[in-house]
Amino acid sequence: MTDRGNRRIEPVRRLKVSDSVAAQLEQLIEQGQYQPGDKLPPERTLAEQFGVGRSSMREALRLVEANGLLRTDHGIGVFVVSNTKPVPMLSELLLFDDFTVPELFEARLSLERDAAGMAAKRITDDEAEELQRILDEASNPSLSNDAFVKLDAELHRAIVKVTKNRIWERVYESIMPLFITYSHRVIQLPGRRESAHNSHCRIVAAILARSVREARSAAVKHIREVEREIVQHLDSATETAVR
Repeated sequence: MTDRGNRRIEPVRRLKVSDSVAAQLEQLIEQGQYQPGDKLPPERTLAEQFGVGRSSMREALRLVEANGLLRTDHGIGVFVVSNTKPVPMLSELLLFDDFTVPELFEARLSLERDAAGMAAKRITDDEAEELQRILDEASNPSLSNDAFVKLDAELHRAIVKVTKNRIWERVYESIMPLFITYSHRVIQLPGRRESAHNSHCRIVAAILARSVREARSAAVKHIREVEREIVQHLDSATETAVR
């Protein structure tokens, strides 16, 4: 009898119910079905309308509030305060924790460029399937920004893992909290999520093609693209302030 149990089966990951509800609620607000100033129905009513439990509904409301679209007045209700997500403050794009953003980008550039190139040399079929799975999940338009950022970090971690270099893995794990914190800030920039996903697709495509040069190039372009979009946003914000 042939042994077919050697391949490791990965557990199927599902989108959290609260993430899905938050994404739908944000869409309703952005489409104008709930206007700024409107009071949302009670939590129990919303949970029934979305067909979810109250705990999932409560978490979804917290996510949408964290994205700047809702305000909770305890004892009164939840109100819509905006139908567009606020972009991050200029200071948040330049500094965070004890590090500067350029320092983070320098570290990412070196690590992600070399990791992508090495991954193109060493990737296995199972690892290729894992990278594609993450991309497929990230392409879901109903994902909340929080869920997308988690998948973003998961993809970069998976690429580093493909290198089979445990020191690189440890380095990535050490900067991942900074990466996630900053990603939550820049994901609010117009078009950033779409640009990030397209860049990820190019990186993975090069790795799957076993093209070291293209993988390294795609990783560099990804980092430079984020930097360029941030600079453009800063320039635009500065011009607006001067006016």
